[in-house]
Amino acid sequence: MPSEQVYSLLFQSRDGASSLYILFGGIVDPVSSRIDRFEVVAVGNSELINIPLSGTTFKDITNVCQKIKYEGKQLKNLTNKLQELFQNSGRSDDFMEQLIHYINKREDDKIKYLVNQIQNQAMGNSKPDISLWYSLIDRDKIDEAGSGKSSFETLDSEDAHEDSAPEEAPIIPIGVPTGIDASIPAAAARVQFKFILSPVSGIPVNQLKPGDQIVVQLTGSDPTTMGIIDSMKLKTEDGSIKPIPATVVATENKGVENETVVKIGNDVFGKIYEEENSIKVRLYTGEKPVSKSGGSSGASSASNASLEAGESSLLLTVLIALGVVGIGMIAIFVFLL
Repeated sequence: MPSEQVYSLLFQSRDGASSLYILFGGIVDPVSSRIDRFEVVAVGNSELINIPLSGTTFKDITNVCQKIKYEGKQLKNLTNKLQELFQNSGRSDDFMEQLIHYINKREDDKIKYLVNQIQNQAMGNSKPDISLWYSLIDRDKIDEAGSGKSSFETLDSEDAHEDSAPEEAPIIPIGVPTGIDASIPAAAARVQFKFILSPVSGIPVNQLKPGDQIVVQLTGSDPTTMGIIDSMKLKTEDGSIKPIPATVVATENKGVENETVVKIGNDVFGKIYEEENSIKVRLYTGEKPVSKSGGSSGASSASNASLEAGESSLLLTVLIALGVVGIGMIAIFVFLL
């Protein structure tokens, strides 16, 4: 049963060196140890998220994030990646145990460290300036706008109907996946991956359909993906990751944007976002995928050469032995005569 009081957790992340700025708002249930719902957006202009966190509510953050997305001012790939990562973390017992412990103890630096660990999976190693604000609120006040709203009213357009659109946008719930995310079982492991491309004989990404078998390569350094790489023994001696077959489970095409969910083995799923329809994905034909590095081919050639050399050496030894035996027999024959 959900608790009557929850934490409203808000943060801004500013990385001026890479011009990446993130705004996040989430509702953390300390009893069920889950992020009930959240909203996140990444932008390349710091002014878009330039709002004070003190006095701002989760509803306020949701309105701003939805407004930015509605106007198309977000960094779409990064926003989608962060949404997926925070969604996975919100289901992780280890992550949530640490987060709630640090919130209860008000250890802000450790909370920022946890947040930055997630960001680094999407942005690469960085040291952004993170501003943090959290407070305990009654559950029935989650959807109330706060006093901080007036501080970002300049973000609203002068057109009233445009302003109302993000207000009515639904909040993304953690427990109830929507869209193609609904095709991923709640208990499944979610991994990061990339398509293996085939510019000549591949299938365009926007023509993929459920049931298609394609070739992918696991990527990323998150614990889930690395665990699957280890369990499937996909890492080669030179550190590269072997491609593997995957089955398309669901696809969604929005003009030039494509989202694809694939299944890799039992209870292992992944989702990828692509902005180009022109890329062609390699189909799995039943043959063992060949690593791009060509290491396997080189090793095979070396092995064959070694085998041929060994066979030649053995043949020469046999011929010499037969020659010696022949000479001995001739000598004996002559001696007897």
